Amino acid sequence: MYWIFFILFVLASITPETIQGNLLGLHEEEAETLIVFLLGAVGFLIFFLKEKSMLRQIREKILIQREKSDITKDLSESYSYIGETNRKLDLLKGLIISLPEAAERFRLGETRKGYLTFERSVLMSSKSASFLIRIIDTEKLTVEKEIRNGRVSACVAIPIGELVASGKKLSEKNGCIIVRSPGMIGKYAAFLMFPKTTNRIEDPGILGALATQGLVLFFLERDGTLFLRDVDGSKPEKGT
Repeated sequence: MYWIFFILFVLASITPETIQGNLLGLHEEEAETLIVFLLGAVGFLIFFLKEKSMLRQIREKILIQREKSDITKDLSESYSYIGETNRKLDLLKGLIISLPEAAERFRLGETRKGYLTFERSVLMSSKSASFLIRIIDTEKLTVEKEIRNGRVSACVAIPIGELVASGKKLSEKNGCIIVRSPGMIGKYAAFLMFPKTTNRIEDPGILGALATQGLVLFFLERDGTLFLRDVDGSKPEKGT
């Protein structure tokens, strides 16, 4: 582009030397002025068109960069979603696979060990260092089973009547997150509680599944041992 302006500059410089006498009915000075003006106008027009082209290219480049950024962001979110989904599937699979082991622990009277996998899953999913789960008789308003892990005094203080009366599957009270099992077994429901550590619960569905798992484990501990005892033909040992 620079050589064009150089040529125009040279032409404008030699115009007074090349124009001799009148030109197209114009006096010499007028003709020289007109030619210099036209050369300057051509130079300005070329500069204007080139600048417009550069601005268009810059806008296109910015648009491409934005599209690239959006695509990268979408890919990152997709990978995160896939990773999170796989984590949830592994968690649910682990809970299902752990049921026979839990049943065997209950049969042997090793009640606490029967809940270990469940407790680890709750701690990982709730992103909390402590939790409380209560299996409640919703008619008598009595706690049939309670498992504590860590400091949960604020959760323990929540009245049982309030837990049962609230129909919400996910709620908050006393700085505790309360997750009610989506379903009930007879008149029993499970309530999973843990201190609130984040402003957003990432996956209430998984926490609801864990509350249900706690309810299932309670019945497996309470009633499943009777069946397992008959199958094994032996008496379960006392709790450890």
